[in-house]
Amino acid sequence: MDNVHDSQNTIGMDYRPREVVAILHHSTNAIVGRLGDDTVLKYPRYAWWDFPGAEQKYHLVQTAKASFLTEGEILTILGDHPRIVKFLGRSEPEGFKFAEADKGNLQQYIDSSFHTMTPEIQAAWCLQAVEAIVYLHTKDVIHSDLRPENLLLYSRANGGIEMRLCDFGGSTYGEEIGLNLPDPGFFDTRKVPIPTPATDIFSLGSVFYTIMTGHWPHWADGEELSAYGRRVDELFSRGEFPTVSNLYGGSVIQGCWNGKYVTANELLLDCRQVFNDGRGI
Repeated sequence: MDNVHDSQNTIGMDYRPREVVAILHHSTNAIVGRLGDDTVLKYPRYAWWDFPGAEQKYHLVQTAKASFLTEGEILTILGDHPRIVKFLGRSEPEGFKFAEADKGNLQQYIDSSFHTMTPEIQAAWCLQAVEAIVYLHTKDVIHSDLRPENLLLYSRANGGIEMRLCDFGGSTYGEEIGLNLPDPGFFDTRKVPIPTPATDIFSLGSVFYTIMTGHWPHWADGEELSAYGRRVDELFSRGEFPTVSNLYGGSVIQGCWNGKYVTANELLLDCRQVFNDGRGI
């Protein structure tokens, strides 16, 4: 089983919880593994508790620990909510248990099944995404890393699919400034790189765009991710955004990008009108 849990950390200190039966996802600070009972475990890449002084020696370890401390506090603040990933408790010595997203995440779904996404599904998921952010902001939390990969999809008893937001390790809450800013294509490079509610609202515009088109803003097939990031950051810095006038929900996408909405709740009110009128353009 060692190879199943191997995070291949260049500095070692791998954490390998034995109850994990399969690895689902790797990120900079964490690994997500399946526990085999419709539950997943999000655990640190580095077992800092077994290596005294590791935080002082390695910035990577310091960052990972800070991310898990932040996420634990925010999960407690958020509690149970239909638009937030279902938190099932902590794991010792470190980690979080969540209900597994049986439909994966939004990015995976778009990549594999965009052709099956009806306007009704697109509208519902746009509404659910903004509902998640409205709830976060009422709790004084700014996600600050909003993108399709962080929106999880779950089967519903009626055969539908619902969306829940995850990954709060780099989020901002209260006076505690988080470690994250959104990825290129989801961040307004015209702004000072400090998380604010406007950060999430802008990102929602790009999430909506991706839901409606099947690709990120200004995406070009075959382009390397790093090249895309540089190009889209430059375009956004000049206020150059894709044309959305012909898209379902184009008015709210443009509004997110152009700073029309002061609060996420204002955006939600607009979304409810646009996505419920049967037209949405």
